[in-house]
Amino acid sequence: MPAPEVQIDVEAETGIWRTDGLPMIYTPRLFLVNMQRGMEEAMGEAAVRDMLYRSSERSAVQWCRHQAAEQGLGGEEVLRHYIRRMSQRGFGQVELAALDVAAGTGTLLVRHSAFALGYGPETGRAVCHIFTGSFAGGMRHVLEAAGVAGEPVCEEVECAAAGAPLCRFELRLAAMAESPPIG
Repeated sequence: MPAPEVQIDVEAETGIWRTDGLPMIYTPRLFLVNMQRGMEEAMGEAAVRDMLYRSSERSAVQWCRHQAAEQGLGGEEVLRHYIRRMSQRGFGQVELAALDVAAGTGTLLVRHSAFALGYGPETGRAVCHIFTGSFAGGMRHVLEAAGVAGEPVCEEVECAAAGAPLCRFELRLAAMAESPPIG
């Protein structure tokens, strides 16, 4: 990926940047990583992990619904577009390694995760909380579009910040009692 492949439209009157019809903010990686670290220091890692999961899941669902309407993309096609855009925006090299819509399962790989790189391999734990919620939200949209019942959940099972060669995420359907509600 030698140069950004994302078109950025800037409104002359407001300075608002837009990509794919949505307002965007271009910010250094360290800003997002340091925000997450600061929240962990203030609220604890578990609370931040849960908060980022829920908020990124909600955002992913909203993004996918917008793109489906704006770009005319179908369920799985929107998920693939979402993953491509994450890669193009510098979150890491994101790959959908496996997807079974009927079973509600999938595997995503992230090489060079912005969060794992920001924390470093000596951190010793998973830190890519935004990805878990984002992937669950993307899968929620796919399942809704396919008419498949169930609540997707995502777990980071390997993280480069814990010394793994890459970050690996597993999607599955949860029992209703364990799935986090989104609003």
